[in-house]
Amino acid sequence: MMKKVAILCILIVPVVAFAGNLGLGVVLGSPTGLALKYMLSRQSALSARAGWSFTGGAGVHLTGDYQHLFPMVIETAEGTTISDFTPYVAVGGRFRFKEDEVADDDEFHLGVRIGGGFEYNVSRFGIFLELVPVVDLVPETDFDLEGGLGFLFYF
Repeated sequence: MMKKVAILCILIVPVVAFAGNLGLGVVLGSPTGLALKYMLSRQSALSARAGWSFTGGAGVHLTGDYQHLFPMVIETAEGTTISDFTPYVAVGGRFRFKEDEVADDDEFHLGVRIGGGFEYNVSRFGIFLELVPVVDLVPETDFDLEGGLGFLFYF
């Protein structure tokens, strides 16, 4: 019984501590998987993804980005304002474990991500679209393009 209480506290305490600033959801695209975003301030956030790629050789992706946010207010022709639309630029890294079916071998790729996107927030939900070019540095220099449509729920 005590172990269950301890595990429950370990899982709940971080969510309560970061309440309102932590978003958890999914991203559909390249890669498809889980998305996590932690708001550092109104103009910055940390983003992480764990997913699976179905193109260019199946592989597991782990990414992490620092996002600089540009919160803005858009005024419509009717004079109303939309303040929940936030463009951003991101810089970070990617680790990709790729299966090579031809050589029956596995390899890992390590790269730098620089890109951007935008997020639209409705209540506690965020919908985002991003496009991020990636330059792999390991095992060799190579270019890739990632992006997707994602949904976040903010605790």
